[in-house]
Amino acid sequence: MAPINAPAPSNPSLVIRKIGSAITIFSVPFARGNVIPFGGRSTAVVLKNGSTWLIPSHPLDAETLTVLKELPPVKFLVAPDLEHTLYLKQYAAAFPEAKLYLPSTVAKKYADEGATELQRLAFTFGDGGGDPFVESTGGEIKSADFGKAFVNEDIAFLHVPTKTLIEADLLFNLPPTEQYSKSTLRSSVPIFTSGMIPGAKFHQRFLWYLAGKDRVGMTASAKVVASWDFDRIIPCHGDVIETGGKSAWNSTYDWFLNGSN
Repeated sequence: MAPINAPAPSNPSLVIRKIGSAITIFSVPFARGNVIPFGGRSTAVVLKNGSTWLIPSHPLDAETLTVLKELPPVKFLVAPDLEHTLYLKQYAAAFPEAKLYLPSTVAKKYADEGATELQRLAFTFGDGGGDPFVESTGGEIKSADFGKAFVNEDIAFLHVPTKTLIEADLLFNLPPTEQYSKSTLRSSVPIFTSGMIPGAKFHQRFLWYLAGKDRVGMTASAKVVASWDFDRIIPCHGDVIETGGKSAWNSTYDWFLNGSN
């Protein structure tokens, strides 16, 4: 087979793992500000309609591109918030049939830049347009838009058949052990790493005082997610919560869900 041309160099620390038959995750080291190890992760979901739904959050290297091209055609490229868009254009170039689903601030930035990718914009989150995936995926994917209530304008996603919540910065599960499992770099730092776990007071305070910009809006969206039927959580930052995800979400968002701060 001829070598695949990819925009990013090979990453020896990349960990690719299948979760069941529908989900593939791509985990890499990532340190916020080159100091705090968060880990990074892209998530691909094969849908029953014969397409692939993808959150691209790491550089598109040859190994990643090879695995993705072995899946059904990528038709959905989804930015889960403002921050996880660094490599979106790499994936858009590699998968020209894919439609883009972007937070409103990202769509505006692309418009200001005159980005040609905007021609493939299918939906803008944050404009009160509802859930785009009810129709386009037949309800296999659901979304809850936190919009400007959350500092990074995050959106949560549910893959209904596998009861899997997929999210970016709404919930952390540090340390990022899997994401650093092939790296010699440290995967934790004192205080922050141990505090950013589901249900921890540090994590609750982070959401309540720093990340949450509109507590009414945060509460409404957190309750939507809490109403979903899920057991697994795939975060962009930290280890996958294979089971007990609903309890992890509810304990982390307890101050919003129950006003018990």
